[in-house]
Amino acid sequence: MKEKKKIVKISIITILIICIVFSIFYIKRRNDYIILTEFSPCSARQMMGYAIKTINGKIIIIDGGTTDDAGQLEKYIVDNGSKVDAWFITHPHSDHAGAFEIISQNENIDIEKIYMSVNDKQWYIENEPSRQDDIDMFFPVIEQERIKEKIVEPQINDTIRIDNVTAKILGVKNPEITTNSINNSSMVIKFAVNQKDILFLGDTGTESSEKLIKNQGENLRADIVQVAHHGQAGATEELYKIVKPEICLWPTTQRIWENNMYGTEDDGPWTTKETRKWMEDLKVKVNYLAFNGVQNIKIF
Repeated sequence: MKEKKKIVKISIITILIICIVFSIFYIKRRNDYIILTEFSPCSARQMMGYAIKTINGKIIIIDGGTTDDAGQLEKYIVDNGSKVDAWFITHPHSDHAGAFEIISQNENIDIEKIYMSVNDKQWYIENEPSRQDDIDMFFPVIEQERIKEKIVEPQINDTIRIDNVTAKILGVKNPEITTNSINNSSMVIKFAVNQKDILFLGDTGTESSEKLIKNQGENLRADIVQVAHHGQAGATEELYKIVKPEICLWPTTQRIWENNMYGTEDDGPWTTKETRKWMEDLKVKVNYLAFNGVQNIKIF
């Protein structure tokens, strides 16, 4: 009888220990998340801006949006300690780099490293003269001495560690591609965040998609993808089939989402509906739409 009671007691203690260990693990796991923020357009213009806050509070910015979006992003940075540990600029179009051009001038904000892969100024002007205003705004900023000393130009397959987040560079500038030239020179970054991979495509187009598929192949696979070029006329269906995302980030206005240029759905030139169909065919589970407001996404 005593032996039986002893066995029962040991069993109860073992079960209690298992429950305590599981509870500790569960609580730690529940709180061990990283926040990905998708920013929302502050004007009628399309934009792209994202932030990742690491487990220890370090801040990573991807693009940031237009000059109109600078106030929104600046508040986020100030609220999180007035320091950016890593700022990635995919390409110098103003709807991606405009906020950076403003915030980088704020001496109360400390930017530790700026990662970008850019061609020389004349290349942009020659290959996309219609966007010379964008280039004329961007280059004077990055040529400032205090900004220039923080710029790092990554190479293909470089890995960058920021706290417990790793960024791998899958694509850089493509000077040989002169069709849709600036978009096709978007830097492409894959972040390893906890158990998830997040792929940022910037404004990757058809030609750079083909180059990425050839050079990276299955390395493009990711759980979460930022849909290229605001959801329309960007990366190819073949590229997304390789990525096989479960979640899509859409840096998109409602008008582009609905292909609504003149007040009626589908009266515009945008191909967003085609891209949406691709994602439906891939059985994407969740879509985060920038026009729905700033969204904080927990990545476990």
